Amino acid sequence: MMRSLTAILLALSLSACAAVTSERPLFAAADTRGAPVPRPGLWIMPSAGCRFSPRASAASWPDCANGALVTPSTITGGRRDATGAFTEALSYQLAAGDPAVMELFTPASRDPSDPAILYVGVRPLAADADGQITQARVWMALCAPPAIASAPSNAKVVKLPPGLTPVQGKAYCLARTQAVVRAAIARSETWAFQGKPDDYGLIARWVRDGEK
Repeated sequence: MMRSLTAILLALSLSACAAVTSERPLFAAADTRGAPVPRPGLWIMPSAGCRFSPRASAASWPDCANGALVTPSTITGGRRDATGAFTEALSYQLAAGDPAVMELFTPASRDPSDPAILYVGVRPLAADADGQITQARVWMALCAPPAIASAPSNAKVVKLPPGLTPVQGKAYCLARTQAVVRAAIARSETWAFQGKPDDYGLIARWVRDGEK
């Protein structure tokens, strides 16, 4: 399982075992041209039923708020230090498209058994006067539908969609082209937002400027 800040992002998914990953970056700087830009500052991705006041200090937010500090290239969250500040960062790049694709680079300090790169779909829902995203649908790219992805390890093996390769001894899968990632993102959006209480897709929302 992924840990720390990555666990926040995997709150979008049922488990790390379901995630589409890659061994190397599949998107380049050129792919980010025209992509939406998140407004820098504090963001939340509250899970269903999470109760808290976004106006309160971020240090007081419960884990279910999935709070994070977002910049144009990093997402910082996870554990907090003695001052209440988030301490763990992931870098990312946002590739243009409908929806946009966030390519996340997990820390070098990650568990060696964890994937190096993850993919998240981002569909903007609102923006500020400068065109920066202030609210968006966010969801993990999954290898298979949630009910299958969360099945016991001894369950019948399911054939993955074209282009996705299972990893021996692991439950996550590998993509080797942009097209395969984009197809997985498109399928996963349908799975993520079905109007059910246990939907794994979340709504990310900008709260305010600053870190606290």
